[in-house]
Amino acid sequence: MLTAFQEHLQDHFYNLKEKRLLIAISGGLDSVVLTHLLSILGYDIALAHCNFHLRSTESDQDEQFVKQLADGLKIDCHVAQFDTLDYARKRGVSTQMAARELRYNYFDDLCDNQNYDYLLTAHHLDDQIETFFINLNRGAGLNGLQGIPQSNGRVIRPLLPFSREQIKNYAIDSQISWREDSSNSSNKYQRNHLRNQILPLLHDALPSLKSHFAQTLVYLKGSQDLVDDAVSRFRESVINTIPTGININISQLKTFSNPQAYLYEIVKAYGFYNMKDVMNIINGQSGKRIESDQFVIFKDRERVVIEELRLLRPIKLTIDDKSVRYRFYDSTIDIEEVNVVDALSYVKENHDKNVLFLDAALVDYPLKLRSWIIGDRIKPLGMKGSKLVSDVLTDSKVSFIAKEKIVVLTWEDEILWIVGIRSSRHGKVTSLTNRLLKITYKI
Repeated sequence: MLTAFQEHLQDHFYNLKEKRLLIAISGGLDSVVLTHLLSILGYDIALAHCNFHLRSTESDQDEQFVKQLADGLKIDCHVAQFDTLDYARKRGVSTQMAARELRYNYFDDLCDNQNYDYLLTAHHLDDQIETFFINLNRGAGLNGLQGIPQSNGRVIRPLLPFSREQIKNYAIDSQISWREDSSNSSNKYQRNHLRNQILPLLHDALPSLKSHFAQTLVYLKGSQDLVDDAVSRFRESVINTIPTGININISQLKTFSNPQAYLYEIVKAYGFYNMKDVMNIINGQSGKRIESDQFVIFKDRERVVIEELRLLRPIKLTIDDKSVRYRFYDSTIDIEEVNVVDALSYVKENHDKNVLFLDAALVDYPLKLRSWIIGDRIKPLGMKGSKLVSDVLTDSKVSFIAKEKIVVLTWEDEILWIVGIRSSRHGKVTSLTNRLLKITYKI
C-alpha cells in the first residue's frame, strides 16, 4: 500500500512535499495509518486531536495514545478538549453536529495561527460508499452522488482511493497499533447502521462493488462536468443577474427540452430543492412565492425572481425638524425650505423622482415616515380619486422584495409621497406658491 499511496500523492498532490501539513487524528485505524504513511515518506506533518469527552475514560485514553504517537514520531501534537454536550445544548444541535463544528473550527484556527498549509483527513473508499448511499437516500442530485471530494479548499483527503480493508491490512503487516472507538459498534447513528448492518450484505450480493466504485465516481464527475457546461450556457440565455439576486426569463426557460432539470441546477444554490413547488411558481400567477432560509423565489409577470430574504423592521419616524437628516434602512431623507419667485418653473427645472416639492404653506410639521401597509391609499398627482399603494407599486413594476423596503411620507392622514415612486396632489405646488418644502431621498 505504501507504494500505491506514494504514487497517488505524486499524481494528485505533488505539491504537498513542500507544505506544512496538519493531520486530523482521532487515534483510530485510518488516521493513525495516514500519519505513519506520511511520516515514512518524509512529509512535514503535525497532529491535531479533539477530546470531546463523550466516552468517559476512553476519550482521555485516545488523547494519551495520540500524544504518545506524536512523541514516538517526533512531531508536534495539538490537543483541544471540549464540553461537547454543553455546546450542543446551547446551540440546539445534535451531538454529532456539535462535535463537527467544534472540530473544524479548531482545525481552522490551528491552520490560521500555526501557518499550516493544509488539513489532511483520513476518509477512505468505504466512507465514500457510505456517503453515496446516505446522499442517495436524501434525494441528492448528481453532484451529491459524487461523494466526498479529494480536496476542498485547504482540506485534503489522500486516502480516498483506498479501502478500509487495505488500510487495516497495512496496519497489521506493519505492526501499527490503533485505538478502537466503542461507539462505532453502536447502530444508533445512520452511518453506523449502514456500515455495520447494510453494506456487508450489499458487498456479499455485489462483490465487485468496492473495486469498481472509485471508477464509477470518476464517471459521475465526468457527467457533472457535462452538466456544468450545459448549465453555463443555460445561464447565459435565461438568467439576468441583479444586485439582490437573479431574474429568470420564463419564456426562454420553456424553450429548453427539460426546463425543470436545468432550473434545479440553478435554484439549489439558493436552498430550493422541492422542484414541484418551484415549478408551481413558474406556472402560477404573479405574486406566488416560497422561501428558503435566506432567499425568496417569486413570480413577477414573465420572469421568476430569486432575491435575498430580508427580515426588515417596520419604519416609523417623526419628522419635525428640517435641519436633521433622517436615516432608514440604507437610505436617507433630507428636508429643506426654499424661497422662490416662480415655484412652478423651479420645480420643473429641478425635477427628480427622488425629490418631492411641496407647498410649505399647505403642509406643516410633524411629518411621518413609515413603512407602507396593505390598504394604504394615495391621491396621485395628475389623477382624480385615490389609488391603492399596492397597485401603484405593481404598475411601477416594483419587485416583491423591493416592496418590503418601500416607505410613505404622510401628513395627518394623507399620504404625500410613496418615496421615490409617486407623489400625491395634496400639498402640490401652484403658481401661488412662494415657499417650497424640498424633500430629498438618497439611497
